[in-house]
Amino acid sequence: MAPFAAGSDGRGGCMKRRVTLWLVAALAALAIGFLPAGQAQATGPGNLHPVTIGRNGTILVRALPARSPAGLAHARRPVMRLTDKPSPGPPSQVATTLTTSSTATTGSTEEVLSSFGGASLDQQLALGSDQFVTPPDAQIAAGPSQVVEMVNSSGSVWDKRGHLLNLFDLNLFFKVPTGYSFSDPRVLFDQVSQRWFASGVAFIPPTYASVVVIAVSASTDATGTWYQYNADNSSTLTHDQPKIGVSSDKVVLSWNDFYQAAFFEGQSTWVLQKSQMVAGSTPVNGAAMGPDSSRSSPVPAVQITSNSDEYVVFNGTDCGTLGGNCIGAIGVVRISGTPLQGNVMWNESDPGLAATSAPPSADQPGMAGSIATNDDRFLTAVWENGVLWTGGNDACLPPADSAARPCSRLIQVTTAGPNVAQNFDIAMTGGGLFYPALGMDGGADMYVVYNVSSSSQYIGVRITGQLASAPVQTVAPGQTIRSGDTTYDMNPCFGTNQTSRWGDYSGAAIDPQNATDVWVLAEFAAVGSSANGDAGCDWATYAARLTFAAPTVSGISPSSGSVGTVVSVAGTDFTPAASVSFGSTPATSVSVLSANQLNATAPSGNGTLDVRVTTADGTSATSTADQFTYGAACSTCATLSSISPTSGPAAGATTVTFSGRGFDPSAGKTTFSFGGAAATTVICSNTTVCTGTSPAGSGTVTVTAIVDGVAASGAATFTYLPPASLTSVSPTSGAATGGTTVTFTGSGFDTTSNRTTFSFGGAAATGVSCSSSTTCTGSSPAGIGSVTVTATVNGAPAGGSATFSYIPSLSSISPSTGTAAGGTTVTITGSGFDTAAGKATFSFGSATATSVVCSSATSCAVVTPAGSGVVSVVAMVDGQQSSNSLSFRYRKK
Repeated sequence: MAPFAAGSDGRGGCMKRRVTLWLVAALAALAIGFLPAGQAQATGPGNLHPVTIGRNGTILVRALPARSPAGLAHARRPVMRLTDKPSPGPPSQVATTLTTSSTATTGSTEEVLSSFGGASLDQQLALGSDQFVTPPDAQIAAGPSQVVEMVNSSGSVWDKRGHLLNLFDLNLFFKVPTGYSFSDPRVLFDQVSQRWFASGVAFIPPTYASVVVIAVSASTDATGTWYQYNADNSSTLTHDQPKIGVSSDKVVLSWNDFYQAAFFEGQSTWVLQKSQMVAGSTPVNGAAMGPDSSRSSPVPAVQITSNSDEYVVFNGTDCGTLGGNCIGAIGVVRISGTPLQGNVMWNESDPGLAATSAPPSADQPGMAGSIATNDDRFLTAVWENGVLWTGGNDACLPPADSAARPCSRLIQVTTAGPNVAQNFDIAMTGGGLFYPALGMDGGADMYVVYNVSSSSQYIGVRITGQLASAPVQTVAPGQTIRSGDTTYDMNPCFGTNQTSRWGDYSGAAIDPQNATDVWVLAEFAAVGSSANGDAGCDWATYAARLTFAAPTVSGISPSSGSVGTVVSVAGTDFTPAASVSFGSTPATSVSVLSANQLNATAPSGNGTLDVRVTTADGTSATSTADQFTYGAACSTCATLSSISPTSGPAAGATTVTFSGRGFDPSAGKTTFSFGGAAATTVICSNTTVCTGTSPAGSGTVTVTAIVDGVAASGAATFTYLPPASLTSVSPTSGAATGGTTVTFTGSGFDTTSNRTTFSFGGAAATGVSCSSSTTCTGSSPAGIGSVTVTATVNGAPAGGSATFSYIPSLSSISPSTGTAAGGTTVTITGSGFDTAAGKATFSFGSATATSVVCSSATSCAVVTPAGSGVVSVVAMVDGQQSSNSLSFRYRKK
């Protein structure tokens, strides 16, 4: 049995004493937001007991279906909030920093290197009816070449330019038990093991039995194989919001336990052997503790630098949430040892902390107090080289404001003490800031993403941060990087009557290939669509790559040339607005391809000059790697200027046109490389235009040229699209005459004109336009009955299909009268009639006509049934009722 460090009071006696002895010192300490505390080690919450978990299988992400069966029987559900919303507390008594104030700048600019729209409720619905959930619980992690997003209840893998590689159902990904449904995702990329880790919970009503689910990738490729594990499968306990942290040798998960989703039992923490999980072994050794009712909502830190100990923090001042954390301090836990060695220790210190307070609900235009901000538990934690940042929601009184607002509490701890180094709120006068997530780059600069809203602002995504060298309790000016589109109200969509669920958290993660960059993700209020039933309650997410760093240049190609030479520049932290100079002369044109590559056209110059890149954060330092030497003008020097198209299927075989100058038309003299793989069947019709066939590949690659054995200047990028798949169409029916605007949802669509086409039972849609690799629109052709809709991308059939039903219409009936006995032969004209026998029927009132013969899609002859009076004539074709009716009058004789 792995022991804890023990003490007589269960938490370390000297730190248990709090209240009157702190009072005078506490009042003096409010200006910087922390309180003095002893440094004794507190005990753990009881003894650890050994556990094992078993592997539940493996999953190949890229093989997961684009559409999944439903999980829960209920198609729409807001994800449970197991803690009662505490009454808003008084404003916290800590320093408050306005993110709108330019006086709080750190002296360096927080810049957006790139950004893209992530998952949305509209997009997620393509996976099945059980995906209509809120809130999304947005999470993000970055690997060497990919970005992974997880929300309730879908996962997605993107390249770093925002191209969707895979969208998948987390219920299938985690292999949740039959009848269970997934919630509360967390995901991270561990730089030590070069593996992805993900976790969450699966539960089933009405008892809300639950199991913690964990997945570990087998490689750096998030679209590849993952190992699935289950922990603490309980028939009575509901595990709420499991959070995951990884050290160099252990995996730590912590969560709150509720008896059948109703009664708080305490926090539980499980420590698992990392080496076994990375290897995909089973069983995996572990050590577990809890439920422990004296603590709640612990957060294992995402650790940036390698360290054997894993740090866990909890808010010991949020007395009103669950009652287990009322100690007037921040709980700082260092978990040491490993399960295999049998020496796991819970080492806790509780440095004093000026209290947080339950935040009020957030405002929207015309909807005061309509957005739930939950409580003041910690939501996020990140650790690097002895510095830990954590934070969550709070209530504060912004300067020059008259009412308490939702604010974001930010806390910095030096774990060597531990000591609280910073403790303050960021706020906005007249509005709310809520659901913060914090990240750190390799230089210990801090980044925070959060939501913002007010009586005049829809819920949007906002960022700020703090340079490591900045004065304490100051932040960079806040920037709204994605404004909300409309108000958000979940109640009409979900049949509820409460403040609308939001959050429950956002995401932030360092980029392991670019240590000066951090990725962030949060949700915003989106418009939705009546076709999907989420108009007014649609959420969407927005991802951005941020930096505080000046750019660097690691290389240029070519390194010599003349005025007009297109130079490819490689480096880091190139923003979309970056400028380039050759010596002191600006480049004549600049094209930023990514945060790590740009093209610049050489201006006039002489000799050898440094090619330098400038952004708002500074100018790249000079080195031998950035030097460009001017020579004599060369009209035949080769340059690659552009390619078309700029994307194609991962299987290759796309015909690409290369434009530039100086190409050699002789066979084999001009070659093109796609990220190191050679194009085939290259033919140069002249010195400025060549064509070739793309090789197979993945992601976004750099295209370069070699002419007569010499590297050409310039470069282009080519994006490999994942295997195309059509998952749904909206609406699913339309007029038989055609012309219905249809939205096609799927993956791998080519946005280049005419590269993606759609067929309705063999007839082509018209006016097709693809706004992204996942969404296209077009007009339905004329048709009859129910047809299968398929897609073709770059000449190759896409996977998946959908069904579209044509709605017939009626134009005339002749004669329009007949005898009451029936037997009158009438001709009915209209559109969308099916000439196959038995496919079209006509009702005269409640009676059905006989002897139906449709000679064309626009004309049918029928024999009237018996009837009386004036009746409505309605057509039914292949199960679709006509959009209108005609009148027929029965004569008495």
